[in-house]
Amino acid sequence: MKYQLRTKNYNNETIELALHDLLIDRGIKHPLEWLQPNYSYEHSPMLFNEMRKGIEMLKATISNSEASIMVVVDSDLDGYTSGAIILNLLKLIQRGQEINFVLHPNKEHGIVLEDIPEDVDLLIVPDAGSSQKTEHLKLLENGTKIIVLDHHEMVNDMDYGQYQDNIVIINSQEENYPNHALSGAGVVLKFSQAYCERYGVPFPNKLYALAACGIIADVMDIGDLENKQIVTTGLRYLKEHLFLYQLIQDTHYNNDEPEPTIKDIGWVIGPNINAIIRLGTQEQKNMIFKSLVSPMLLVPSSKRGEEDQEVPVYQEAVRLCKNAKKRQTTAVDKSIRIIESQLQIKDTDRAIVYVDEDQELTFELSGLIANKLLSQYNRPVILLRHFRQGNIDELRGSARGKSVEGLDNLKDTLSGLTGVQKAEGHAFAFGVGVDKDMLSEFKQHLDLALGSVDFNVNLYLVDLIAKYNELNIPMAEITAREDIWGHGVDKPMALLTDIPTDKYDFMGNEQQHLKIDCGKFDVLLFNVPELTEQLGQGQKFDLDVIGEFSVDKSFNVGRLQFVVNDFELKEYTSKTVWDLVF
Repeated sequence: MKYQLRTKNYNNETIELALHDLLIDRGIKHPLEWLQPNYSYEHSPMLFNEMRKGIEMLKATISNSEASIMVVVDSDLDGYTSGAIILNLLKLIQRGQEINFVLHPNKEHGIVLEDIPEDVDLLIVPDAGSSQKTEHLKLLENGTKIIVLDHHEMVNDMDYGQYQDNIVIINSQEENYPNHALSGAGVVLKFSQAYCERYGVPFPNKLYALAACGIIADVMDIGDLENKQIVTTGLRYLKEHLFLYQLIQDTHYNNDEPEPTIKDIGWVIGPNINAIIRLGTQEQKNMIFKSLVSPMLLVPSSKRGEEDQEVPVYQEAVRLCKNAKKRQTTAVDKSIRIIESQLQIKDTDRAIVYVDEDQELTFELSGLIANKLLSQYNRPVILLRHFRQGNIDELRGSARGKSVEGLDNLKDTLSGLTGVQKAEGHAFAFGVGVDKDMLSEFKQHLDLALGSVDFNVNLYLVDLIAKYNELNIPMAEITAREDIWGHGVDKPMALLTDIPTDKYDFMGNEQQHLKIDCGKFDVLLFNVPELTEQLGQGQKFDLDVIGEFSVDKSFNVGRLQFVVNDFELKEYTSKTVWDLVF
């Protein structure tokens, strides 16, 4: 294990001072304000260049009862929550207009012209569409007005000539808007606020819950004060959203009324809804989206023996999500087995590049599959398959990696390589396109680009170092809180030393996981069959471990636990807390 103190060892600090300094370490300039944000920390929506023009365009359309409005819903949770926010606004203000939405059948993004009827008067595109000037012009020529509410990269040429008055692009990447870390759902929230304030419409605060889900699911920086305010408010109103809250309740076992946390959004709501977006039928996707907009809408039950009954749509949606999540896990595991049966991975390989020649893998799951391979083999993973459409014939897929010494941004590294036609997304999670005739050259240049990077050495930045029986428990509990830490405000990491293997349990179907009882907390090591085998044979050893604290919420246990990222074996000392007690 290779580690270094981020700034200092917090094990012996007072809680108040430690929390303040930990946040300062993470770039939070005003920790007290950040911990208790309020509405005053939100920026005025009118700072967006075209906000006034946008709400006036919507108002003019709403004033015409014969006008038709369509919303394009993008294919991820930020897209779904963005679409749900604008649909909720339209439900609130519409005056008889025909309002429709379109969900992409696959993983397309933005405007797909074939999906837009010719008689649409106003097209609203949340969480996408900023760079689709070609599509914009074709719609504008047809007489369709456009409002784009986005946070992705914008094109430089925004001159639409004679159609300039009929298109609005509101984007958080604008120079004038202070918060460039606002997601699509956040931008739509600001648009809705602006409309309601301008035209005297009571703003429904429950929309904050949808915006919070979009911000967390799209891995936006919650270190930004506005984002923290939106997320904090959203968590407060999340209990009022029956669909979202039921997803959380179903994972908390005996805890009937859990308080929603950032972790609940990132680890429960996001994965469950995204499973449907990836694997669900169009009918199922529609049901999920309707559950975000109108959870109490009645639909026929799909339960055996209850087909003649109507139930709220959110109940059906929760069941669909859980089933899709199970199917997704099975499909990912199957894909991993297929890939591993065909790959011969050498220690010298700088990255895993796999082309799905037989189209055996589920394309929508390529990102998840790549993530799992990344964690197993500890190096960048690029999964590709042949894509043919019109004149396009190339390899497309997903790339995943992680930040290590010598590699700060995998996307930028790939962007300049021979054969790469596109690399779009986050620094270590993005879509990639490669010229199929230059695959060999691409692999060679990728190996050269990553040649100096040692993926087998992780440098862990730790905030707390302690011998296991000298741990400051209140300090550990602070680092375990789920209402503070998230993307941009990294959860503190700890090094615990001299952990004895005296009191333990094996877990998992194959006894491959290990839980060590350290008295006031448990240490959890996942996928360590070599350790469980040694212990099963009667061997003893001590451990030094690096990881993060959390709280076991299953069955209302509430016990502190330490989830291990890395470990080292040490000589067994037998001088344990159990010896001292007994």
